[in-house]
Amino acid sequence: MRTLSIVVFFGCLFISKITHAQEITPPSYFLEFMEENPDKFHLTYNDNFGRLIKWNDDELSTVGGLVYWIYVLEYVRQVNNGNFSPTERVKLDELEKFDANSNKMKIWHDYLHHNRKLLKEKVRIREVVSGLINFTTDANSDYLMSLLSVDSVQQAVRTFHMHNTTALFPMSSAIIYAHNPYQEEENAFVNKLKSENLQEFRQHTFQMFDTLTHDSTGLVKASFQFRPDKHKKYAALLTDRLPLGLVSDYNLLMQKINERSNDIFWGDMAEEWKKAVEAPLMSSKVMQEHYKHCGRLVYSTVNSVSITLYGTFKDGKRAQLTATFDDLTETEHIDLALAINDFGFSIFENKEYFNQLKQKIEIIRLKKK
Repeated sequence: MRTLSIVVFFGCLFISKITHAQEITPPSYFLEFMEENPDKFHLTYNDNFGRLIKWNDDELSTVGGLVYWIYVLEYVRQVNNGNFSPTERVKLDELEKFDANSNKMKIWHDYLHHNRKLLKEKVRIREVVSGLINFTTDANSDYLMSLLSVDSVQQAVRTFHMHNTTALFPMSSAIIYAHNPYQEEENAFVNKLKSENLQEFRQHTFQMFDTLTHDSTGLVKASFQFRPDKHKKYAALLTDRLPLGLVSDYNLLMQKINERSNDIFWGDMAEEWKKAVEAPLMSSKVMQEHYKHCGRLVYSTVNSVSITLYGTFKDGKRAQLTATFDDLTETEHIDLALAINDFGFSIFENKEYFNQLKQKIEIIRLKKK
């Protein structure tokens, strides 16, 4: 079956995506990687036909930007409460001040221009949310945290029953902080960051967030200097501090979203979710042929890749997938990230690939006994 794939492009920070309809190719490398590296991945798949595939699903792993689902659920909750209008516009400057010179922001900005979604360099809040999920533009998450309030976003972990997810913090501010924006002496900066415990790291991240939030003139952000040639070294300092969670929790959350469960959606929340999250994917005629609705979030760091995917097909099938791949070498990271969308959609749409995955997990389980 053809569907909408996301062509993955790597920029200076993490992962950027450009939407493009193309044939889905089942990636055999994922299956090989899993058998060779059973301790480097966590996976849960289930559907309404009773099929279940899982591996290391009850162990904490780096979920990174998968926490953005929680941000967006809090967003639709506040829209439903009338806290603000999703069509209200915000200056792009208010988002870009949280950005660490990432290609993701540039690609999202080009997308907004190409699709005429900007009015005098202002974008609707709904598009900010859409950009967060479909382009994983980290700066958008920090803007949303400032809009929704830090307390509300952190409370949302409990509101939406994601109790095993570690404490949330402003991700883009963390990226900026970890990339030595004030250009301190390199070894001293690296040693300082390595010596910080998680509480100290989060404290400094929130200090950066507060500084950027109140940087109305943009002078502070303009004073920052980023060294692309040092990105891998600095980014590696961040990956161990990213949010952790259980893939089983996130897959259950995907199931509730897919089913429009009253456990997480009330009032008109589901309608705003459809407009903000699912509309970009479902704008494809190819997707419309096969799906009633579908949502997907892919996130990548220098040594991890993760995906959450849910969809309800027109034939009644309803499926969810969550997978994280951690502690990757540079080659592993590139190979997995480039095919992560094909991996997800192939499990959903290709029976042969689904069976190969199921058999591979059974083989891995036997080897581990």
